[in-house]
Amino acid sequence: MYETYLKLSANELHNRLTERKMHPAEVERIKAEVADLKESLRVTRITRTQRKAEWDKVLQPLRYEINNAKVGMKYGGEKVSPERALAFSEYIRVMEKLLAMLDAPFKALDHTPIQIARDKGLPNDGEHWTDWIPARVKDKVSLLFDAVPITPRGKRKTPFQRTMLPHQHETAKVRLLTKTRKGMETLMRQADINPTVARLDKIAKMKRAIKIIEALGNNEAVPATWTKLSMEG
Repeated sequence: MYETYLKLSANELHNRLTERKMHPAEVERIKAEVADLKESLRVTRITRTQRKAEWDKVLQPLRYEINNAKVGMKYGGEKVSPERALAFSEYIRVMEKLLAMLDAPFKALDHTPIQIARDKGLPNDGEHWTDWIPARVKDKVSLLFDAVPITPRGKRKTPFQRTMLPHQHETAKVRLLTKTRKGMETLMRQADINPTVARLDKIAKMKRAIKIIEALGNNEAVPATWTKLSMEG
């Protein structure tokens, strides 16, 4: 209804409506409705952009691993063993099945992958694509890879590794470090005033988490919060 008006600035809209000799009250009503519609569209665009970014965190590493596996399956040319061909083909099939399953919700952008993962009860809130693969399927594929003969100077493929693209890793790592350090600084100020056992314990855990985050490899998956890090060791 207001498609033409949406392209106008506030002053341009006011002048356009005034030129039409409309009643001042009607002018203000339309201006208010157009402003509300613009704001709604702005929020929708931001929301969809944020959701797409969340889906990219899951899907980009998945697509990358599919391509890697296709290259790996051909390694050795005509001398590829039947065991290697079977392991890689099954691994690719599982990943492509997941990619197809996630295609519709990714294109719709009605929910983030974490929201869907929580509804499904997936581990780690589905932050990494490997969280979407059932354990029994992972075990089956892993056994196939265990059966692949090792070639001279060859390296056994480990499927379902929690890795991400280097640029994703760096962005996520900086974000998590910044968020964790700020949270710890706030907690330390509170502890200066009231050093409870709970606060001091949490500060110690956050210090440990920061060391773990800093030590993450270039393509290791980075969780959304420090509390999801393995604090063992």
